[in-house]
Amino acid sequence: MQKKQLAWYLIFGGLAIFLLEFVTTILSFIGNHPLLGLACIAIVGGVFLLTFDSE
Repeated sequence: MQKKQLAWYLIFGGLAIFLLEFVTTILSFIGNHPLLGLACIAIVGGVFLLTFDSE
């Protein structure tokens, strides 16, 4: 295996672990604060409706 390919595998593996840890921390925080979870769902729903507006 070439060093460059190994370097890319290490970078993407590290990013995957970082993102997984970040997402679980955010979901844990929202799970402990249900009102914030409802607010996030409302925000995501609004963004979805604005993005896919067919007019």
